[in-house]
Amino acid sequence: MALDGDKLRRLRTAKGMSQEKLAILANVNKRTIQRAENGDPIALETAAFIAEAVGVSPASLRGTQLELFETENKEWDEVILVPVSSGRRLIEALRGSFEAEVAFDVEPTKDNIEPLAQLAALLEPFKPEPWEIPQAQYDPSQADVLQKQAEVNALLPSLLDMGINVFLGSYPASRQIPRYDMDEGCMYVRHNFPYRAVQVALLVVSDTTASHLMRKPDDLHVEMESRRSDLDNDIPF
Repeated sequence: MALDGDKLRRLRTAKGMSQEKLAILANVNKRTIQRAENGDPIALETAAFIAEAVGVSPASLRGTQLELFETENKEWDEVILVPVSSGRRLIEALRGSFEAEVAFDVEPTKDNIEPLAQLAALLEPFKPEPWEIPQAQYDPSQADVLQKQAEVNALLPSLLDMGINVFLGSYPASRQIPRYDMDEGCMYVRHNFPYRAVQVALLVVSDTTASHLMRKPDDLHVEMESRRSDLDNDIPF
């Protein structure tokens, strides 16, 4: 998508940011900020992070060109998943969520099975398991996380060459948070445990040519008074 470069530039300067500072806050390089301010197309996920860094919604920064999809048509209970080309983004999304659903909506073949299996093996350890006892939970070192991120980054271009994209989104849900019973050695919840707001990540590997995916999770939790404002958001994470 293309951003309104002039508006982005005005927002950046009003906040006293250089292009270098905005690039750091958005986790992109300076050249990406320059391209965005010139109105050149950038990835949907990149637009979301730039908008977040300047404190506005992605929709408010959209340029005048025809977009790949219109979020005004998005229902309140729908979640948008966008293509992600960063191993760091994928792994951080999994690690930062209370729960995650990872789906492979692609037909495995002798040509794609090896990279698909490698991707599944790399992502699986980072999928949160709230019912797993603390002693069994995966606790990687920073070096291990960086290594796995690099390995995912190495896989994504080969999958893209095969027409396979990795789509990512997230949504709010309500959950009772399990607690650990040291005497019994298990996780548990009771009926009087309060429900708390958590984030659920959706990650779909698909060979679709669509610019985005839409999902309607049956446990999406949105407060009634906030539904209208949620409709204005381009990307829900």
